[in-house]
Amino acid sequence: MADLKETQKRHAQDVVSGNMAGLMGDFTPAGMSKVMAMMAAGPITASSFEVEDLGNNEAVISYIGDTTRKVWSKWTEVGDKWQIDDVALR
Repeated sequence: MADLKETQKRHAQDVVSGNMAGLMGDFTPAGMSKVMAMMAAGPITASSFEVEDLGNNEAVISYIGDTTRKVWSKWTEVGDKWQIDDVALR
């Protein structure tokens, strides 16, 4: 299994790159429902990111572009991979 921090960085890079296929496996069903509702605010457009590890399998990822959008996420181990089970804008 990939390390959680590596997974979070790969996930953030996929968001910046627009790699939707890579992102789809990053969410539990509950997490996918929450991210779909959150995306009603519009897509994230960014050229870089910063990951802040909060401990307890939580992180805040700052997506940096013309503006900065901060996204909190709670990760859980599902089988042999990490997935986002809860997510919210900060």
